[in-house]
Amino acid sequence: MSEIVKTGIEGFDEAFGGFCRGQVIMVLGNAGSGKTTFCAKFLYEGARKFKEPGVFINTIENKKEFYEYMKELGMDFESLEREGLFRYVEILTPTSKDALMNLSKELTKHAIECNAKRIVVDSITPIFMLGPSIEARAILHNALKTLVRELGAVLLITGEMPLGNERIGHGVEEFVVDGIIKLKLEVPEAGAPRRIMEVLKLRGRPLSRAFYDFEIGAPTGFKVYLSGVLEELESSINLEDRINTGVEGIDEMLGGGLVRNTSTLIVGPPGSGKTLFMLTLAAENTLKGERVAFITFEEPRQQIYATLKFLRYDPDELERKGLRVLSLNPRAITMRAFYDVVQGFSRLSEGKGSLLIVDGINSLRKEFGVNFHRVVRDLVLQAKKAEVTVIFSILKEREATSKEALTYLSTLADNIIEFRVAEKERVRREVFVLKARMSSISTEIRELELKEGRLKVR
Repeated sequence: MSEIVKTGIEGFDEAFGGFCRGQVIMVLGNAGSGKTTFCAKFLYEGARKFKEPGVFINTIENKKEFYEYMKELGMDFESLEREGLFRYVEILTPTSKDALMNLSKELTKHAIECNAKRIVVDSITPIFMLGPSIEARAILHNALKTLVRELGAVLLITGEMPLGNERIGHGVEEFVVDGIIKLKLEVPEAGAPRRIMEVLKLRGRPLSRAFYDFEIGAPTGFKVYLSGVLEELESSINLEDRINTGVEGIDEMLGGGLVRNTSTLIVGPPGSGKTLFMLTLAAENTLKGERVAFITFEEPRQQIYATLKFLRYDPDELERKGLRVLSLNPRAITMRAFYDVVQGFSRLSEGKGSLLIVDGINSLRKEFGVNFHRVVRDLVLQAKKAEVTVIFSILKEREATSKEALTYLSTLADNIIEFRVAEKERVRREVFVLKARMSSISTEIRELELKEGRLKVR
């Protein structure tokens, strides 16, 4: 079996394990999609972590520009060059059909001189556009693949895909390479841009999924996000292990409280008591020693603390005991940043029986657009995979888009608790349990009271 070469790229190795030694991998994408950064990260981590010499052959960008940009992303190639672990080779943009042969000679020369174990050619597109396909295929297959196998190296070659063009390569490369990775930058009309990595082919490695989100930026340079695939999730749920909500009467309606490691949707109109309930749940469980994070998109942290005081809790004491309150601006947060928050808390809390409470998640719907449902789905999956109990609320409105969102979110939730405001002889808050999987629930509609700063169900 071929030796596995770790890329050093966070998320990629967790998904695929790496590449097989001796392989040629094509990295495709349109301008600005991240091809050069992906390849640079592969070389940088190979030299830094595994002491494997690397060669970067560039037909487009000069050395100074490359070094400056990569340093901004946390990759110091100058230091690797001084250590003899990296070599940057500039080849002028080719203008003749002999360019592919010249590239092959230069690559062979530098790779052998430094005993390279990782090689990048960025980009091969201008060269392939000059020569007939049969010549390109012969040189790529006979010369480059033979060299890579003899050196025990891995070669990454990049190729351009014009915007709107889904064709892979130039009709040649895809048939002789061992792997094809396509990077894409999607810019929707509304919401944040999204970077997507599609793995079309990877010989010798598992391909359980094709699409992954990724991010470019310091300090990681290039990071792949693994949205959760639940494995044997049911085995982590103990029906006897329940979380008390802290609100007298609601635990009874739920058949003894919320089953740990499940997801709960809180729904209701403005002023119905959703936030008061979720803050009570957060405070009571923090005082019991649970690790709790409360994320809000609608109120500043100071207002959350003021509400906690109104409910007769001491915010300073709760903070000392581990309650984390995060107030995020939905217009400023990207999907990547939101994933980072959720994944960071999940990693911190894994196996410790924690609660993640997200108030007003519908605020993200406008910003994330068509990606909103997928983001919430990933939130639920990531939390469950890390054995974190997740509770999230959505504002119940009359608009069709709101109803559509509510319908979708209700399919993700194990439990649904609805709050509402009834206007009869007097205005009163009501609460009832719509769904509670694995529990025997009360179907009553009961009144929610706020007395002496505490919630109570009659």
